[in-house]
Amino acid sequence: MLSLLLRADAANTETIAMSLPVPQRAALAAFCYNRRHLRDLAFRLALHCDDRSLVRAAGTVGIVLYEQSRDPAGQEDDQPRHRTKGISLARRA
Repeated sequence: MLSLLLRADAANTETIAMSLPVPQRAALAAFCYNRRHLRDLAFRLALHCDDRSLVRAAGTVGIVLYEQSRDPAGQEDDQPRHRTKGISLARRA
């Protein structure tokens, strides 16, 4: 199911999400929210969940997910704010 959602566009995500039972949809949204690279999918799934199901699936994180999914300004940018310097290896011992 996750692979289908990852390949789907926004319209198909909604169709797939609505075919899932609410508890499974909420659990999948919580799973995706905990992985930074899947947050956009988490927000799209959470749009089709009520607050109670998200809280049951993710506890207090479910409240945050519910609110952020309905407020585009509250959604975090997936791009890092700053780049850390890479680790260099010694060329000579």
